[in-house]
Amino acid sequence: MILADIFLIRPAACRHACEDPRAVLWAILFVAITGTAYGVLLALFQRALGEVGGVAVDEIPNWVLFAGNIGPSVLIATAVHAGIAIVAWLMARAVGGPGLFIGLYRATAYLLPLTWIALPWLALQVVAAGQPVPPMALDWAYTPAAFAGLGLSLMGLFQVYEVTQDKGAARSGAAVVLFALFSGSILLVF
Repeated sequence: MILADIFLIRPAACRHACEDPRAVLWAILFVAITGTAYGVLLALFQRALGEVGGVAVDEIPNWVLFAGNIGPSVLIATAVHAGIAIVAWLMARAVGGPGLFIGLYRATAYLLPLTWIALPWLALQVVAAGQPVPPMALDWAYTPAAFAGLGLSLMGLFQVYEVTQDKGAARSGAAVVLFALFSGSILLVF
C-alpha cells in the first residue's frame, strides 16, 4: 500500500515516512534501488556506446562494468538525497515552517521512486557527455519521462511540505517554487 500512496502522491506516504518506525528502512531501500538502477543504466548505455573513457567496453568484463557503476551510483544517490533533504529543509524554514529535518529527510527519500522514470535520460546524458548517440530503444521517451519525473517529484514535495510543515497550501506551494528555483539555478552552473 505504501508504494501505491507514493505513486499516487498521497499524503499517507509522507505520514508513513514521518511516523512509522520502519520508515528508515524504506528510505534506505529507496535510495539503494535508485542508485542501483542508475548504475545499471550507466553500464548499459556505456555498453551500447562501446567505450568508457576511451577504453573499449568489450575489454571490460560485465561484472566489472556493472559493479564499477553501481557502487559509486549508490553513493551518488545517497549524496543527492541528502542534498535534496537539506535544500527542502532550507526552503521549509524560508517560508516559516518548523523545519523538522528528520521528517523531511525520510519523506524526501519516499519521493525517489517518482524520479525513477527520469533515470534513463539522466544516465544517457552522463554517458554521452556531448558525443553522438546511436539510436536506442525508446530514446524518444527519455526526455518526456524526465520531465514527468520532475513534475511528479515536485508534486510529491508539495505533499511533503504540507504534512511535515503544517503551514497550509500557500506556504507549501511557495516552498516548492523556491526549491525549484534554487535547484534550477544550481543546475545552470553546471
